[in-house]
Amino acid sequence: MEPTHSLHPRARQNDILIEHVGDETIVYDGERHQAHSLNRSASIVWQHSDGEHSIPQLADVLGTELGIEPDGSLVEYAIDRLANAHLLEGEATESVSRRDAVRRLTLAGVAVVGLPIVLSMVAPTEAMAASGNQNGQGQNTGGGQNGQ
Repeated sequence: MEPTHSLHPRARQNDILIEHVGDETIVYDGERHQAHSLNRSASIVWQHSDGEHSIPQLADVLGTELGIEPDGSLVEYAIDRLANAHLLEGEATESVSRRDAVRRLTLAGVAVVGLPIVLSMVAPTEAMAASGNQNGQGQNTGGGQNGQ
């Protein structure tokens, strides 16, 4: 998987809102109406994905920030998760294989504490929010004859 070492991922900057909460970063994708919660590892990789840093350079930054040995597999896994969430620009990210990155993480015995995590959820559009009665958990209660 040589091509990944020449990758210089770039974080998407258009049509997104960013909020830092502690060590995590919350990213709202206005184009897809999705919110993403990036843990500390994923946040570090995403924030430093400026199109200038290579995978090994991002691994050095991540290792320094987390106080761990630099590990390109962690960065490749983060890039895969970020690309899957549509938070990176360009086609270069498609050459990162999730299966290969996870396999290398397993072989390296990477501590779970450093594993980059991107949690995503769809944010309701205005039309969805106005389309029925919802209980306190956001579930539609129907409001029709069958729902009463």
